[in-house]
Amino acid sequence: MKTPALIALCLALTACQTFNLDFLKPAAAEEPIEERIPDDPNHAQLYHLMKANRARMKAENPQSKLSHKTIISELLPGEQADIEIELDAGQHYTLFANCTDTCHDLDLALTPSDNLRQTVAADTSGDTPAPVLRYTPARSGKYRASIIMASCHTASCQYSLQTYISPDKPAVK
Repeated sequence: MKTPALIALCLALTACQTFNLDFLKPAAAEEPIEERIPDDPNHAQLYHLMKANRARMKAENPQSKLSHKTIISELLPGEQADIEIELDAGQHYTLFANCTDTCHDLDLALTPSDNLRQTVAADTSGDTPAPVLRYTPARSGKYRASIIMASCHTASCQYSLQTYISPDKPAVK
């Protein structure tokens, strides 16, 4: 009695294998950015800036995607946050840092974690709340992204850091 049911189940499973069932797999979370605009005005502002960064990357290269978790935090004026990220040799990375409108100068630097004196890329041009770094590492390894709150007109300022990877070197726009 169990045999016909087992045979029917096997036939059903065999039939399913001939079809592409990729639609059953959960969608890959390419962009872990919250799609609901946050209630907090500072978070809402960062959300819009991050969304603009994503649009910029997609316009430069439609296959660009976030390679690391987006960081959202806050810093005091003059304070620095160091975030360790793993980068692969030969891959093209773009790092975006943004801060709220109470911040007038945010700096961003990238150094190998094993040699913090060697800055491999930096945007410390001054008076920009949105530094951008583009870097293609010659060797894989851990790097330190340093976000420096050079100028903040309130007790603290919120910032975000996004790291994108592109299959081809993005055109600078």
